[in-house]
Amino acid sequence: MPSYLTTRTEETLARRMATDYLEHGVSIRVLMFQEGLSYGAVHRLLTKVAGVELRRRGGPDNHPAVRSEFDDLDDNRRDQLSAKCADAFAQGTRIAELAQKLDLYPLTVQRLLEHAGVAPLRLLDRAPRRSRS
Repeated sequence: MPSYLTTRTEETLARRMATDYLEHGVSIRVLMFQEGLSYGAVHRLLTKVAGVELRRRGGPDNHPAVRSEFDDLDDNRRDQLSAKCADAFAQGTRIAELAQKLDLYPLTVQRLLEHAGVAPLRLLDRAPRRSRS
C-alpha cells in the first residue's frame, strides 16, 4: 500500500469519487470511509483535482428518510445486510455500488458496514519524510 498518492493515482481516485458524489449522491463522509482519506483530502480531490462544485450543507444524507433507514431495519435484516455489505466491501465493491444494488442510501450502507465491525480504510499514512541531516 502506498504511503502517499501519486499524481496519476490522485486523478484516478478523484474521478471515481466525483462519479460517486455527483451521480450517486454519496456524501463526503461516506467517501472518507470508503477511500480511507480525511475530510480535507476528499474535499481537495473533489474540488481541486476533479473540479466538482460541492453541494450545499444539509444535502441528501441529512434528509429524515436517510437518517432513519438504518434504524427502521429489524435486527435480523440489519444483521443479514451488514454481513452481505461487509463481504462485498472486503472484495472491493464501492459503497455507491452496494447502495444501488441493495436499493439503500449510501449512508445506510456505511452504517451497516460499521455495524458489521468494518473499520474505515486507511489509505494514507504520511508522505515520506526526508531525514534532517
